[in-house]
Amino acid sequence: MQEESSLLAAIVAGDFKAFGDLYEKYHRTLYAFALNLSKNSHEAEELVQSVFVSVWETRKNIDPAKSFHAYLFSIARNRFYNILRKRITESCYVDYMLHQENQTDNELEKRVEDNEINEIIHKLIQQVPKRRQEIFRMNRDENFSYKQIAEKLQISENTVDTQIRNVLNFLRKELPKYLTIFIYF
Repeated sequence: MQEESSLLAAIVAGDFKAFGDLYEKYHRTLYAFALNLSKNSHEAEELVQSVFVSVWETRKNIDPAKSFHAYLFSIARNRFYNILRKRITESCYVDYMLHQENQTDNELEKRVEDNEINEIIHKLIQQVPKRRQEIFRMNRDENFSYKQIAEKLQISENTVDTQIRNVLNFLRKELPKYLTIFIYF
């Protein structure tokens, strides 16, 4: 233990050769520990390198009187947990972004489909008599009530109701023909 504490004191003073000796002493044990944690040799080697870089950078904080072994393995364990936290965060973020992307794609698809269906409906409405079109559009596009339409066009509310019902029946009959083609493509 005395030999290690003098080695640590030399490292604290900035002796790079002493640091190399310490690296040789602990490298294999720390690598085995890191490999046991990560189950990946490449990650284990990176973890070991990272720990020793940290030891060198914070060498002034090393207390030669305390157990260096415990200090070294605490750094390794904490770094590994930080890597895991980062991985989990990245994984959650990627999942979130993929979900958002799928949702955005679905919303875009739905808007395109809605626009195409609206176009089909618009073309079908053009096939009904002009007066019926006018009544239907006043109700659906301009939000006029049956009473308002009747007053404006000087017709009965029953006529408005009949004309709108006729358009809706026509759409119910014709729209499925177009939607079958639409869905097919």
